[in-house]
Amino acid sequence: MPDEVDLANDLILNEVSRALSKIRQSSSAEQNGSDYCLECGDEMVKERKKLGFKLCVPCASETERRKSLYADD
Repeated sequence: MPDEVDLANDLILNEVSRALSKIRQSSSAEQNGSDYCLECGDEMVKERKKLGFKLCVPCASETERRKSLYADD
């Protein structure tokens, strides 16, 4: 049965793997001028991409929500 340290290590490993994958996708998408969201990989609305956005609306909303949680008031 895994103890707390094993569970923490698994969580850290998963988060690091996910972050590296996101970085690789982001780098690849920027080089290719992709029409896909850098966060989730879903196809973006072309008008949104033309305006220079790199995240779809749901991902952009979630990013802003996370930022507001850690913003200094």
